[in-house]
Amino acid sequence: MKILVGYNGDEVGRLALSLARDYAKTNNAFVYIITSMEGGASEKQSDIVKTEDGLNYAKKLMEDSGLKCDAQQSVRGLSAAEDIVQFAQENDIDHIFLGIKKKSRAQKAILGSTSRYVILKAPCPVTTVKFELETIKTDILLKDRHVLVVDDEPDILETVGELLDMCSIDTAANFEDAKKLIEKNKYDLAILDIMGVSGYDILELCQKKKVPALMLTAHALTPENLKESIQKGADSYIPKDELANIIDHVADVIKTRIEGKQGYGNWFSSLKPFFDKSFGKGWRNKDRNFWNSFDDKYGGTA
Repeated sequence: MKILVGYNGDEVGRLALSLARDYAKTNNAFVYIITSMEGGASEKQSDIVKTEDGLNYAKKLMEDSGLKCDAQQSVRGLSAAEDIVQFAQENDIDHIFLGIKKKSRAQKAILGSTSRYVILKAPCPVTTVKFELETIKTDILLKDRHVLVVDDEPDILETVGELLDMCSIDTAANFEDAKKLIEKNKYDLAILDIMGVSGYDILELCQKKKVPALMLTAHALTPENLKESIQKGADSYIPKDELANIIDHVADVIKTRIEGKQGYGNWFSSLKPFFDKSFGKGWRNKDRNFWNSFDDKYGGTA
């Protein structure tokens, strides 16, 4: 059996890829993954690099599941819909998987619908999947996310791995191992301890690779470290007392990044009562200018 996934590297494409992977495992299928590009002067070098990164991720996802696959850019001067249908016809594809983007009526009228064309013209069944950030379930949002966890406590690494079992987890117990992994792999998120693993230095590496970072700490639970984490670009700062809720905190970071924000979703407002209790009444008054600026920018609470 042969499966085709139309994949463009975005969130709905990720869902289609995961669904196709699960179907292929059940049916022992070969998976073709194609990203259709128009080619010519309209293609930017940054788009080509992004496409290559996305296809590498897609291929690794299949191979890690024990599946045989072929991942490629298709540049034939066709629309994505025409390209997918023609590829399916040429390669005797048995099933197509596509993601559906939410479009306004005006967009549909002007741009048409890739999925509609494929459903009508494809020589085989077509399965489509939608991505709606407002309603998506947390376990589906996090499914197959590549997450790096860095902590010098083996129990924490094990616990986080068990709680985030819907993700693909890499772990490191020191700065050197974390650095090698960040340089080698592409991550959706990094969960970093501060003390014991040079967490701020790892955060700097994450910033360079544009990896969202969640600081998870016990020994560095101070107003000074909270401020420093924010200033150095962390997306969230979570006490280890919140470990049981790590799924929600990770989802919060992923959602705000998808929305185009640099972190700072609901984590601060939800944890402020904890910070007030831990740091003492009026703890933000010592750095009032910073926190006023934080509130103005990220919608914190006074």
